[in-house]
Amino acid sequence: MCLRRPAVRSRRLVLTTAWLLLATTALLAQPGSRAMERAIGYVAAPKGDAKWYVHWGYHRAEYGRTDLRLIAPGVDLTFHGLKATDMPAPFDPAVHLNPLAFTIPQFNARVGRRIRGGDLLPGATWISLGWDHLKYKVPHAVHEVSGVIDSLSFDRTPFDWAWRDFNFEHSDGMNFIRVAVERDLEFGRVGRTRQTWDTANRKWRFGLQGAASLGLVLCATDVRWQGIRTKHYWHISGWGASASAGAWVQFGRFRALLRAQGGWIDITNSRFLASSDLSGETPVVEGIEGALLDASEARHAMTFLEKGVTVAYLFGRKGRPAADERVRTTPGR
Repeated sequence: MCLRRPAVRSRRLVLTTAWLLLATTALLAQPGSRAMERAIGYVAAPKGDAKWYVHWGYHRAEYGRTDLRLIAPGVDLTFHGLKATDMPAPFDPAVHLNPLAFTIPQFNARVGRRIRGGDLLPGATWISLGWDHLKYKVPHAVHEVSGVIDSLSFDRTPFDWAWRDFNFEHSDGMNFIRVAVERDLEFGRVGRTRQTWDTANRKWRFGLQGAASLGLVLCATDVRWQGIRTKHYWHISGWGASASAGAWVQFGRFRALLRAQGGWIDITNSRFLASSDLSGETPVVEGIEGALLDASEARHAMTFLEKGVTVAYLFGRKGRPAADERVRTTPGR
């Protein structure tokens, strides 16, 4: 009996060791196991590789020359080669840092969703929806016009667009509501290998971004015609298309983007005169005369160039990362 006890203990030790090895293997083999992912070459992506972003910023805009046509009862007037301006607001903490007023300046607001990671090139592809709050103003100057105003005819005649009597501006916004597809090109490492322009912990990251957009334009127009003011509500006035390019720098979940966007805006039905005035300065006109005023419109189309800076916050990686939130590791040398 005494000779058999060591053999029994040895068999128990072998069985215990085998059971522990099987349990460990089963644990590593669980679907989604981080240990298993590391074993086969995957790790969770950095926190900066979020699924969503929101951004906010401000811009300046330039517009190409265009023909502006104004149509109303007794009026059919075209401005030739008109060069409009934007309406920037100088920095004022009481406006830009005021939650009740920070939407007054020319702003950009967007929310985006990552739809694909970089396969061949490092970076992500996003789809986003946003609002470019552009502003547009016809300068008070002498312009060349053609057409009629009541019994007066013009044929490329100089016309004094004096501020006391005339004004046309999309001051509450020539709002470009657009859907965009964006592609990041990230400098630095592919997977987890260290390369130039990237830090070891990936808190600082750098890259480029290109985008293409298509959307609707909502105008809120403020008009003064022969001394009578007409201020309008927002109105779907046309459409636009654009492309943009920029460079970004990211620290953790915060990203700053410096970009330029160029494109085409076609305003086919902006408000001109109306039977009622949002500002309250002009009495309401009723009946047929009011209906004719409500049918008046302005038409113009132009190229535009927008330059601005936005700051984004990236989010949406809570809990265990999904399959599209993993990166392939590069075996160490």
